Amino acid sequence: MYAENTPRHGATALTPCPASDSADPHEELARDLGIGAPGFTTRGLGADPESLRQARAFVREALECWGLRSCADDVTLVAGELVSNAVCHGIQPTAERPELPTARLGLACQDGKLVCAVTDPSPEVPVLRGADESLERGRGLRIIDALSSSWGWSRPTVTGKTVWAMIPVLLGPALHSSTSAVHASARR
Repeated sequence: MYAENTPRHGATALTPCPASDSADPHEELARDLGIGAPGFTTRGLGADPESLRQARAFVREALECWGLRSCADDVTLVAGELVSNAVCHGIQPTAERPELPTARLGLACQDGKLVCAVTDPSPEVPVLRGADESLERGRGLRIIDALSSSWGWSRPTVTGKTVWAMIPVLLGPALHSSTSAVHASARR
């Protein structure tokens, strides 16, 4: 987590690991978040407007598989705001194929906490702005702040950053086992 964003509620800051030779964004995101593979899944995101709809469907599917349907609305809203910020501010569309993945959405559930994270290629860090009722935009991080127990970002590197939010959840029966159907099927 970057120094300017102190976690709330006594959460511990995560120090990003040094860059590796791994070309797999799934492994890099897991490493950056300091978590293992069980209960972890990712999806590639493009710069096209369809990415937000796909991300929301992906989150709902993962939560359904993990038996976490009761928190789907809040987690989907947080994920949607993280993805929206990445699409609007972090991903540069390619003229030929804007739907090609240039960012990743990751979900991890361990020990009663769900982490929702988006990795994008921009080194620009998110900025929590003051509330301005007259603006139509700019409330995403306020929503994330209100629905999460903590949120932050990894130190930006030449390959970008990861913005994450942690949400307390009651573990569903699917996550009490050592494997996850979503981990095997949703990695794209």
